[in-house]
Amino acid sequence: MRKAILLIVVLLGCQMQAQFKVKVNSKLITEATVLKAEDIKKIEVSFDKPKKLSYYGTGRLYFWVDFIGEKDEIIESYYITKDGSNAVESFLSEVNTFYTLPSDLDKNTWFQDQDIIRGGTGINYKLMYFGKNYGYKTVKFRVCLGFRDKTGYQKYGDLVNLVKTQTYTIDNSTLYTEGQKLKAEEKIAQDAKDAEKAKADEEAKKQADAEAKKGKGKKLIKNVLGW
Repeated sequence: MRKAILLIVVLLGCQMQAQFKVKVNSKLITEATVLKAEDIKKIEVSFDKPKKLSYYGTGRLYFWVDFIGEKDEIIESYYITKDGSNAVESFLSEVNTFYTLPSDLDKNTWFQDQDIIRGGTGINYKLMYFGKNYGYKTVKFRVCLGFRDKTGYQKYGDLVNLVKTQTYTIDNSTLYTEGQKLKAEEKIAQDAKDAEKAKADEEAKKQADAEAKKGKGKKLIKNVLGW
């Protein structure tokens, strides 16, 4: 009986903790789930019960997803940011609201990609962290929510995590194999194209040299004849 009560208490405690929720193809998953990259059509993320700070002021809220390679390097990052107390508190009150990561299938997204954050133009709508674009058999993605207090002009303090970061695993081996094969085929095609261009350039050079030599011969004859 005591064990049953303890289990219920533990489960209730887990439910009350701040957490992220992730849907893949509209189905909730856990951190223990290993996703097949080729099956992923849509990824949605939400948060619940975030830590409440006493003061948000003019700081900035960050809700973001990182896609991570096998050497722990960040491949892609997608962000939602909110500035100022009212905007931050309003966003945090919308718990269990799912936000869709950008993809070709669903361009309706709040997220911006890292290129926009860095001053680039346009959102990359493809799920680029799979297939030939990255040489990884395993890709992880982590979901984060945090706040930085403003300390000066375009300066912010240390990040305070409002929900404990959660990390999920993607098996990219099938698309990796297909992608490497496609890259090899593209390289062969490009090498053939480069060889054809080199051959054409060499022929053009030979022709130009022959024309130049012919021109020098004509000039030499004119000089000898005094024309």
